[in-house]
Amino acid sequence: MVFGAFSKMVANLPPEAVIRAVDLQCKTIRDDLSHDRFTVEADVFSILCFGDFMKSARNGKASSCNRNLPPDHLEFYRETIVRLVQANELPASAMKEFDRAFAVS
Repeated sequence: MVFGAFSKMVANLPPEAVIRAVDLQCKTIRDDLSHDRFTVEADVFSILCFGDFMKSARNGKASSCNRNLPPDHLEFYRETIVRLVQANELPASAMKEFDRAFAVS
C-alpha cells in the first residue's frame, strides 16, 4: 500500500525535512504516472493532493482536493500539519486552511 509507506516515511522525518521529502515524493509519483509505471489509485491521489496543499500552504493560501480523502489519511495529514506549524515550517494559518480545504470538523 502506497500510503502506508509514505506515512511511515513522513512520520520518521524531522519536521525540517518533511516538506522537501513530500515534494520529491510527489514529483516521483507524477513522473511514474507520466511514464505509465502505475495507475492513479486512491492512495496516489491522496498523496498528491496533500503535497499540493502543503506547497500552497507555504505561500499562505491553500488548495483543496475535489474528492474526499480517507479518514485515516486526513488524520495523518492533520497531525503532520500540526507538527510542521509547531516547528515553524508552515505558517500558523495552515491549520485553518487545512480544516477549510479538507472540511475537517
